[in-house]
Amino acid sequence: MRHRSRARRGRALLGALTVAGLLGSLSLANGFAAETGADTAEKPQAVRLLDTLTVPAGTTEFDMPFGGLSGIDYDKGSGEYVALSDDRSENGKARFYTLRLPLDGAAFADAKPALDGLTVLDDTTGAPFAPKAVDPEAIRWTPGGKSLLWTSEGASSSGQPAFVREATTSGGYVRELPLPKAYAPVRSASGTLTAGVRNNQALEGLALSPDGSKAVTITENALVQDGPAAGLTAKSPSRLLVTDRRTGAAQAEHVYEVDPVSDAPTAPLPAPVGTYSADRGVSEILAVNETDYLTVERSFASGVGFAIRLYWTSTIGATDVSGKEALSGTEKPMPKKLLYDFTTSGTEADNVEGITWGPALPDGSRSLVLVADDNFGFNGSVTKFHLLSVRPGLLATRTPDINGDGTVNRKDLAALTTAGAAGDLDGNGRTDGRDVKLWTAYTRAFPTASRLL
Repeated sequence: MRHRSRARRGRALLGALTVAGLLGSLSLANGFAAETGADTAEKPQAVRLLDTLTVPAGTTEFDMPFGGLSGIDYDKGSGEYVALSDDRSENGKARFYTLRLPLDGAAFADAKPALDGLTVLDDTTGAPFAPKAVDPEAIRWTPGGKSLLWTSEGASSSGQPAFVREATTSGGYVRELPLPKAYAPVRSASGTLTAGVRNNQALEGLALSPDGSKAVTITENALVQDGPAAGLTAKSPSRLLVTDRRTGAAQAEHVYEVDPVSDAPTAPLPAPVGTYSADRGVSEILAVNETDYLTVERSFASGVGFAIRLYWTSTIGATDVSGKEALSGTEKPMPKKLLYDFTTSGTEADNVEGITWGPALPDGSRSLVLVADDNFGFNGSVTKFHLLSVRPGLLATRTPDINGDGTVNRKDLAALTTAGAAGDLDGNGRTDGRDVKLWTAYTRAFPTASRLL
C-alpha cells in the first residue's frame, strides 16, 4: 500500500506540472555555452571542500617513492581505493597502490593514507615495463573489482602511442581497447607531429559508465589535426570517446572544449628545465550518469602555480564526431558548467590529476576524493588527497534524457513516473515526485534542450 500511495503522489505531482507551467518556470536558452572561470554554481555550497590530507615529500613505501599519483578509484564493496602512479618506470616500476582513506564524520580520520599494497604493472610481454616505455595516467576498477582499466599517454614525440588496457588485480596484461585511427601519432619526415594525440597531452582521463559497460576516455587537449592546444586566449577542442568495454567498438565521440590557460607564467621552472611554462588541460573525468560527467581542468603557470576547476558536462546535444579524422570547427561541443573552483577555497590544490566518488557522508551528501600528483618532488609539489561533498539532489544519478532520444524535453517529463529505474533520478530506489523535482531543477540549472517540444 505504501508503494502505491507514493506512485499516486508522483502522478499527481506530474499532472500539476503542466507543459505551460514548465515553460513558464524554466529559463531555457537555445542550448547553453561553455561557462568561464568567472561563473559559479547556481546554489552556493553546492560543492564544498571538507578536508585535505598531505603526504610529506620524499615519502617511500614498499621500497619505491610514494608519488606521481595520477589516477584514483574507489571500490564501494571493499572500501578500498586504487591509485595509479605516473612513474614511467624511472623512479621505480610502473605501478599502482591499494590504500584506504577512512573518514571520521566529514573529514579524513588519519593523518596519512593506510597503504595495503603495491602492484607492478606488466607489459604485453608479461614483464614489468622498461624505463620510458609507458606513461600511466588514469585507472578504474571494473565492476566487482575483478580487474582494472588504465591508460597511458605514451610519448607522441617519439611515436609511442597512447593506449587503454585492462589488467588483472595482480598487474598482469589482459587486453587492449583499440583507439580510433585519428589518435595515432603521425610525424613528418622532419619529425614534426602532424596528427594524433599531442605529446604529454593525451589520455589523462578515464571513466566507466555507471553500469560498467562503457569505457570513456578524454584527451587532455585537442588532437594535433583538430585545433590548437589551450593558450592564454585559445580554447582547445578535446575529444571524449565512448567505447564498448566488452567488444572494444567505439560507440560515440564528442568535442569537449578546454578553457584558456588561467595565468601567464611569471618565472621559469627550476633547473634543469629553466623555461617559462603555462598550459591547461583535462586531467580526469568521472561519470555522473549515462550522459553526464565531471571533469577536472588543471591550469598551470610557472611562477604562479596551479588553478584547478571542477566542471559538470554532458554529451546531450553535442555533435557525435565518430569516425572523423579531423574536426571542422563547426561541431557543437559538450556544454559545461563550473561546479567548484579551488582558487576560492583558500587551499592550494596542487597538481590534481585524479577524482573518484567516495563513501556517503553523514549528512547524506555524496563525497568526492581527489588526488594531486607530487611530480616526485619537482617544483615543490606534494601528494595531496582532497575530500569534497556534493549537495544531495544536485546531480541526477540517471540521465534526464529518460527516453534516450538525445534531447531533454517534456517527453522525458511525461515518461518519468512510468519509466521504472530510468525515472529514478535521485537513486533512492523508487520513482516519485522527488524525481520530478530533480528533473525540473536539472533543466533550470543545466539546460540541455534547445526548446521544450
